[in-house]
Amino acid sequence: MARSKAVIVLSVCSLLVACGGTTPPPENPTPPEPKEEPKPAVEPKEEPKAEEPKKEETPPPPAAPELPKSEATIGGVSISEIDPKALVAALQKAGWAPENVEINHGTVGKYESVEFGLLKGNDKGTFEMVRRAANPSGSSGSMMGPKDQAAMHEKLGAVYLDEKADVAVWVVIEGKPAVAKKVLDSVLKK
Repeated sequence: MARSKAVIVLSVCSLLVACGGTTPPPENPTPPEPKEEPKPAVEPKEEPKAEEPKKEETPPPPAAPELPKSEATIGGVSISEIDPKALVAALQKAGWAPENVEINHGTVGKYESVEFGLLKGNDKGTFEMVRRAANPSGSSGSMMGPKDQAAMHEKLGAVYLDEKADVAVWVVIEGKPAVAKKVLDSVLKK
């Protein structure tokens, strides 16, 4: 058995010597270093950058068409142009608006609305006005126009509608349409 081991070792050694007998080459030879290429005299042109998509700007809302202003007035000012605080002042002078009243005033689309509460003794109600907005909002929707809103409130109280000027004013006193008419007649001059 010792002889067969010696024969195997000698056979392997003979094979190694016959094949070159040195250590095997490394598995990943080191690549040769690349030669530095000379730089061209002219720099390459930059490719034009693709234009960034522009943000879509919301176009300003179209200006309200010029309408005639209403000849009806409250406190000497056309109801087409009167300031909400002046409305409250006129109703306070008539004794119907409390000293500290909250005014709901807003614009939706091409119409604006002004609303506030009324109070005198045991009578409670609201004063409302809808008209064409001086500065329409950019929203795609719009509130119901003055003509339609006036029709909804006719049975509840007193209503004044100026279709040419596109403005409506109404007063509702809870359960007392006759009192609402007196309130509106006391402040609105036609």
